[in-house]
Amino acid sequence: MPHSRHVQPGPVDPQFLIAKYLSPILEHKWIVFFTTVLGLAIALPISFMVQPQYSSTATTQLETPRAQMISKVTEEIAARTGDKNYITAAIERMNSSAFRTEVYKILPEKLQNELEIPLEISGQLKKKLKPYINRLFRTRTVPDKNQAAITPERLDKLHKRVVISGIPSKGIIQITGTCFAQDMATVLVQSYIDIWVALNMETNKSLIRHELGFTRTQRDEYFRQLKDSEKELRLFKQKFEIPPALSSVTDMELQSQLDVLQNKVINAKERYKKIDDIYLDLVRKEKAVVNNIKVINPPQTPLEPSRNMQIPIILIGLFLGAVAGIAPILLLDYYRGTIRHNSDVVNAVNIPIIGKLPTIK
Repeated sequence: MPHSRHVQPGPVDPQFLIAKYLSPILEHKWIVFFTTVLGLAIALPISFMVQPQYSSTATTQLETPRAQMISKVTEEIAARTGDKNYITAAIERMNSSAFRTEVYKILPEKLQNELEIPLEISGQLKKKLKPYINRLFRTRTVPDKNQAAITPERLDKLHKRVVISGIPSKGIIQITGTCFAQDMATVLVQSYIDIWVALNMETNKSLIRHELGFTRTQRDEYFRQLKDSEKELRLFKQKFEIPPALSSVTDMELQSQLDVLQNKVINAKERYKKIDDIYLDLVRKEKAVVNNIKVINPPQTPLEPSRNMQIPIILIGLFLGAVAGIAPILLLDYYRGTIRHNSDVVNAVNIPIIGKLPTIK
């Protein structure tokens, strides 16, 4: 049984490519030129309607919070080690609707109005062309009666303008804001930082106030126990006519009772002194709460656009215009079966070519 051989395709003949693809295009070059110019004419106004975008980034570091919770009032305040969950929680908090609501309240009116324009190209075109379409079809635009209202839609537009990312292992959080106005990108990022610092300070103070209230209650209780112990010792000495300054007597039984009462007073004083030191330390912390957000790199005004689609839109328009002219030309030439190369003759009559006529000029 004969074995079939796999025929390796030969190298591509440049003359074949020129004859099959370049020649029909050159024959209808004016069509290609017209569609290319048409694509450029459509792309140019679109490129002017799409605005360049400016981005500003701030790098911050979230340190270990200074306000520390204590489990027992008789223990010293222990430092809490920071963990990844603390950083992740801060990022999630800044991405929440409640946080964005506070940010939106302090944004300038210019920036609030700009947020109404989407970043997407299709959204920008729709926003720019909507007045002309309404005028063309004589559609009346219903004005927004409550332009200052903070709606979920406006908060979602704000969310799309800001990207918050972090490196939890290093405590790094980056805030990147994008705007069409060069100066507004910095304002947007700084607004996020200002609200974050304010809320974080309030959180730290609330933690200290919680500790302070708990410690104050224990301090008052220990003070009462101390006074009760001192009163009990004083009454005992008065009963047996022992001088107040005397701490020992000759009677062994009375001395034993006296030692118990005196030790009770000493222990009550130690407990009260310890809780009083903790209380004073918390009072000092409450008066000077240290912000644990450190801005490593503050937001800077961008000098160049972070994204400018004007040139790409023009190039895409030229490309699509050229394709719109070339594609039908090649398809029409293919279906017409025009003979332009030796291979076309062989494919048509299935007879090898044995000669070639010279070109007659």
